[in-house]
This record gives sequence, structure tokens and C-alpha cells, in this order.
Amino acid sequence: MTARPSTIPLYSLSDVARYARAQTHLVHRLYLGYRDVETERPPLLRSSVDPRVPAPFSFDDLIETAVVAALRSKGVSLQAIRAAHRVATGEEPDHPFARRDIMIAGNEVFMRTSEVSTDGSEQLASLTRGGQRALEKVLGEYLHHIDWQDKWPVEWRPKGGVVRQNPEVEFGLPQVRGVRTEIIRGRFEAEEPIGVIADDFGLTVDDVENALRYELWLRPAA
Repeated sequence: MTARPSTIPLYSLSDVARYARAQTHLVHRLYLGYRDVETERPPLLRSSVDPRVPAPFSFDDLIETAVVAALRSKGVSLQAIRAAHRVATGEEPDHPFARRDIMIAGNEVFMRTSEVSTDGSEQLASLTRGGQRALEKVLGEYLHHIDWQDKWPVEWRPKGGVVRQNPEVEFGLPQVRGVRTEIIRGRFEAEEPIGVIADDFGLTVDDVENALRYELWLRPAA
């Protein structure tokens, strides 16, 4: 049986931390657990493979980690996220934060459900209030731009622009039209003109500039 592309191990723990813009110690806590004063906290997330091997993390794992990192950046506590993930697991047992749109409004975390309200609009489960239902109009914003296929993530646009991550393109690494952003950055750091880089790869100047902005955006979490 052929593995779904989003389950294939592609990333190391440091890769996941970098692309999710999460501190490495947070990713350690998420997948390996930690001790909080007198309490042992179990792992919040579970990778597709043993997290102690060199590159055990899949695209599914990356998306879940990115969602958690985004929630943390919005001020949601790790314990609230843990509780939200537990409720979400009741909706989708396998990688729930990578299976549905996860959204936030204020301090509330929501997940799109398969239910439909009486007026035909989709409903959301409030993951921070025991899964109670809420109408979609309460939403504040989407956390990520993710393309889905059969409820699984197939492509992520981390900043909503031309840079994409797809487990079937360039080994899941960030790329613009099939050209890795790290390669574009390397050429730019070698003091090659942006126009030359664009011509060499068949890209536009805007493509190259977007790739460079993305690489600069990644650096604070590296």
C-alpha cells in the first residue's frame, strides 16, 4: 500500500522548529514531554515515527507543530492547547490539528466540524470550552493557508504568498515554483543580482524577492 505523501518522514526536529517558527525547546516539549515542577507532562503531539531518529517528522507533524506555534504566538497557554488538542482528538483521532482548519478568535480555539447548522452554514467546535458548538461568524482569523485533500494537508503556504511546502515537491522543503528558497538565498548571499537569479531559474523578480523575504522571516526562529 502506498503511503500518503503527508505521512512520509522528511524533517528533523530542528527542521520542524525552523519551518514552524517555533523555539527548539518548545518542539522538544511537544514531542518528548517535560517535567513541570513536580509534574511529568507527557508529549502533547506524537510524530509519525520515533522522534529520536534523525528525520522522523512528516508533513502532518509539521502542520500540527505550526498550528501549536501559531496558537502560542497568540498568547494561548500550552496547557490550554493541550486541552484543546485532547478535545480535537475526539473529533479526529489521528493528527487532529493537521486534519481540519484550526482557527482562533480572542483566546478561543475552534476547529471546523462536519456538522451543518439549520441555516446551512458550517459549524465549529470550541476546543477550549469542552467542544461546544459555535457558528462560523464568530471567527477572528485563519491561522494558516493550507490546501486539503480528503481532509489531509497537501500543501502549505506559510505566509499566504508564493512560497509553498508540499511533501511531493522538493522533499517538502520551502520552494517557489519548484526552486528551494534556501538555494535562492544562497545565490543572493553570494552577491548575485536578483534579476540574474530570476532569469537562471525562470522566475520573476517578485518570486525571488518573496523567497528572500520568507527566508528572512524564518531567521528569528532558527
